[in-house]
Amino acid sequence: MESWVIALCKAVDWLVYGGMLVPFLIAHQRRKNLTGGLRTLRFVPLFLLGMYGLMHLAIAIWQYSIPINHLNTIGETLLYLKVYYDEFKSNSTKLSIRIITIFFIIFAVIDSFFLEGFSQINSYTNLVESIIIIFLGLLFFERALIRTHRAQLLRTPMFVVTIGIIIYLSGTIILYLITNNPYLSTSEYNSRLLYLIGSCFLGIMALLFCRAFLLVHPDRVDAT
Repeated sequence: MESWVIALCKAVDWLVYGGMLVPFLIAHQRRKNLTGGLRTLRFVPLFLLGMYGLMHLAIAIWQYSIPINHLNTIGETLLYLKVYYDEFKSNSTKLSIRIITIFFIIFAVIDSFFLEGFSQINSYTNLVESIIIIFLGLLFFERALIRTHRAQLLRTPMFVVTIGIIIYLSGTIILYLITNNPYLSTSEYNSRLLYLIGSCFLGIMALLFCRAFLLVHPDRVDAT
C-alpha cells in the first residue's frame, strides 16, 4: 500500500477528530442557553476526541486498543441515551429508556467478554447501539416534531442533531460489521479505506452538531 495513502488516511482521521473540538467550543459558549438533550450532547464531541486519543495512546504503549474501542462504544451509547432521556418529557418514554439502558449494558458486557471477546471490535454492540439510537431518533421525529406540527424543522437544534446522529450510525455500523471480515482484517488498504469512510461520516455529524449549536440563541427555548 502506498505510504502517501496511509499518511492521508491518518491525517483525515486526526483532522476530523480534532475538529470535534469545534462543536464542543460552540456549545460551551452557549451552555447557559442549552435545553433538554443539548446539555448532554455538548460532551459527545469531547468524549469521542478523548477516546480517540486514548486508543492511539494504547496502541503506542501496548500495540493493543480493543478494550478502549469497547469502552468507546459503550460510553458513546450511554451519552446518546442520556441525550434522548433528557429530551423526552413522557414518563413512560423515560422509563423505557432506563430499561433499555440496563439491557444494553448487560448485552455489551456479554459481547465483550463472551461473544466477540477482546480480539476484535465489538460489532454486535455497535449494531445494537445503532438500532437503539436510530429508533430513538425516529421516535423524536414522530413525537416531538410531527405531532406538534412544528415549523422550520431545519432551524430546530435537536432535529439537526438527530439527522447527524442517524447518518453517522447508519453508515458506521456497516463499516464495523465489514471490518471483522477475515479478508478485510488482513488487507491494510481495505481497512484504511473503511476507517476513512467512517471519518467522513463522523465529519458530517460534527458539521451538523456545529449547525445545531449555532442555532441556539439566548431567546430560544427549545422544549419538547
